[in-house]
Amino acid sequence: MPPTAIEVRNAILNDAYRIPSITAYNRLEASPRTADFTRSLKAEIRDALWMLTRQWQFGEFEGEDAASPVSAQILGRHTSMDKVQFPGNREFPYDVSVPLETQVEREVLGGGLFVAVQMARYFARLMRDNGLTVHFGRFSLKYKLQYAIDPNDRDGLQLFRAVDDQLFDGYKLYGDIVTPHAVGTKFQKWLSDEGLSTPDRLKFDTIADQYKTWFKRNYSQPSGTAMPWLPSRLEYQFAVSSPTKVLNAEHYSEGHLDWYSFDLVSDERSDANASHVATVAEENLVSFIPAPIAFKGMPNPRFWTMEENQIDFGKIDTTATGLLHLLLAEFGLIYSNDWFMLPYPLRINTLCEISGISILDVFGQYTLVRPAGRGEGNGWQRWVMFRNFDAMSTNGDSNLFYLVPAVSKALEGEPLERVNFLRDEMANLVWAVENSVPSQAGSGVSGDELARKSEAPETFAPFNASVLIRYVTGTTVPDNWIPFIPVHQGGSIREIRFQRAKMPKSKGPLGSLLTEKAAPYYINEEEVPRSGVIVQRSFQRARWLNGKTYLWVGRSKTAGKGEGWSNLEFDQIRDIPQNTA
Repeated sequence: MPPTAIEVRNAILNDAYRIPSITAYNRLEASPRTADFTRSLKAEIRDALWMLTRQWQFGEFEGEDAASPVSAQILGRHTSMDKVQFPGNREFPYDVSVPLETQVEREVLGGGLFVAVQMARYFARLMRDNGLTVHFGRFSLKYKLQYAIDPNDRDGLQLFRAVDDQLFDGYKLYGDIVTPHAVGTKFQKWLSDEGLSTPDRLKFDTIADQYKTWFKRNYSQPSGTAMPWLPSRLEYQFAVSSPTKVLNAEHYSEGHLDWYSFDLVSDERSDANASHVATVAEENLVSFIPAPIAFKGMPNPRFWTMEENQIDFGKIDTTATGLLHLLLAEFGLIYSNDWFMLPYPLRINTLCEISGISILDVFGQYTLVRPAGRGEGNGWQRWVMFRNFDAMSTNGDSNLFYLVPAVSKALEGEPLERVNFLRDEMANLVWAVENSVPSQAGSGVSGDELARKSEAPETFAPFNASVLIRYVTGTTVPDNWIPFIPVHQGGSIREIRFQRAKMPKSKGPLGSLLTEKAAPYYINEEEVPRSGVIVQRSFQRARWLNGKTYLWVGRSKTAGKGEGWSNLEFDQIRDIPQNTA
């Protein structure tokens, strides 16, 4: 039944009263009494008592006995490090002209096809500049390029085809030049046996020196074969020392050194063959004028100064979880003008110990500020931040800071080698997956590409055609998956290590990270957590303080991407697919 007229009228009235509409307009306009606002901006004060009350209100009459510092004297004790120690009690003199990362990480450049060709091209240019190209055939026969290149390494094969019978092995040539012999070097002995004339041999001696200089200038090489890299821990371990202090970097794998990488482990170096005399730390007394610390948004201490709106305090997190933001803001706003900065010049490669700071204020009083961490055991003064931990101290009150001679910025190339260590709980193994392996072309190539097999997979032919199932003793994994099986350590039934193994009919590891140590190759269990780790080798390039450029091959370790599954299974029953017409 349609609604009546009364029902429609009541519905309209109800809607009108339910949503009332009141429309009004207000216009606000200023009514200045004058067009000149100069006097208003002067903020003139008619009553001096008002000014005194405002000063009292802001607490300017409270006596805090807080005077401003006018000068400060800092007394420190400096010790320079002169030795680098590698595992196995191997010590080397440290040269400050070389970055510490370079001296620690650099490794002997292996003789690959790319390096051999690069070195041969430079030596051939030296021969051409000195008119010795007539002897090029002798070098091609003596130092022939002989490298076993994987069939899946396409870049390496292409490079080998391009230079085969065109160049010689420059890396082997360099080895003979630097290898001593009874008549000088192996290279000089070979030139003598070849019957070269005396003028040509003298020219070859000259370009051999230029060749060595060029190689050392381009590639930073260690003085020996010793390396601080520990394969069982997948990280570097070394120490720097002076006659009176030893700082140990026990867990270094980030690729950048800083003060927090070192701990004090000894007050005296055990150096039986040292020819130096133990020296005392040098005292350094410097004087400075303290400078107030300023930051954006800092309140001005004067009342009649205008502040800049560079900080939006309204964006401070005031939620229940933002308590730290409020505390930091309150601390900065209330005590902002109570902080001063004192620069303290320090040479690199120096272990510094601050003895104290003497401050003279405007009232002529001296205040002695002791090093942080020397307060009572339950006092907040025990808190310190920038210091090296002293493993020999029981109370932890060391006041040492080591300014590391480290590079501030280094260029890193694409990984030559990248290995992903991951846990496989289903197979109870740790897999070292070679994601990238060195190519003979000088770069890194995908490990999956080199793991591909050229031969066709084996086909299964059942002995009895009526049998519809087959027994599989075990599946397989790609060749770039290297297994590490758990074994008991030292006869213990609880502690285990991971030992490198090999899958049947596989190529085995192709990179140097998994082959540089002969069997048995162990990795500590704690070094491969559930998240896994990724270790890679790559070229590093940095410019040092003297303007010299250093190029070396270094390693780094980062967190992995979690666990993995290799699909490795044993004792399986599989169905045999049947051909259907």
